Amino acid sequence: LVISLGMALGDALAGRLSGIRQSAGTCVVINYHAISNDSKSRFGKQLDLLVRLAKPIPAGKELHLENGRRHVAITVDDVFQSFVANGLPELCRRNIPVTLFPPTGYLGRNSAWNDYGGENKVGETVTSADDLKAIAKLGNVDFGSHGVTHADLALLPEAGARQELQKSKQSLEGIVGREITAFSFPYGSHGARELRLASEAGYKFFFDSTPQQMVSTLGEGLIGRVDVQPTDWNIEFRLKICGAYRWVRWASAWKKNFRAAW
Repeated sequence: LVISLGMALGDALAGRLSGIRQSAGTCVVINYHAISNDSKSRFGKQLDLLVRLAKPIPAGKELHLENGRRHVAITVDDVFQSFVANGLPELCRRNIPVTLFPPTGYLGRNSAWNDYGGENKVGETVTSADDLKAIAKLGNVDFGSHGVTHADLALLPEAGARQELQKSKQSLEGIVGREITAFSFPYGSHGARELRLASEAGYKFFFDSTPQQMVSTLGEGLIGRVDVQPTDWNIEFRLKICGAYRWVRWASAWKKNFRAAW
């Protein structure tokens, strides 16, 4: 939080020096999971703050970012029923674009995958195929794949990873009646092999779980996201949508290289 505050202050100073109107547009992609009954109101307040501070845009489309303007794209991994019941109506009420990433092998079933090596603490039911068909009729919703079984593709043999990518794409396209070109890596786990396999399967946009800030354009390729919870402090949420958490991506890369060298 302290480092992110420093990043935000530095951005504000740079904006004053260069002139905000002449500066390039920026975009941050944020990612939600579940929205409980208790957090519905807080989620709505986060959305109200978001539209005051930034322009909401779709996550899986090539877009030129308006100069001097902050943009935010919202994605949702897993698509639990709690999000469909509590989060989606709030987004639709404000006509905010959102991209949903359901694991097709769990549609209408309780989640049973491991979460970062431990038991999944949410344990919620993923939305059903029938619900996805109804949601597909909404104008502000797009879809991407999250695999079939929510498996860590980097831990699978190549044939297994390829099947997760291809089968989930085909299943989701059959349900929502749209071409699926975005993929969210479960656990944010990927390497060069997984990116290659995803591209070969027909995906164009690849999302992981490390914060990133795009400048000038939102385009095809690997896109980082910052995880957001409805329980985030207001200052924390502000810093996330302003791109102040992007230092985490650099720190993660440095840490990985340091470990490899050690």
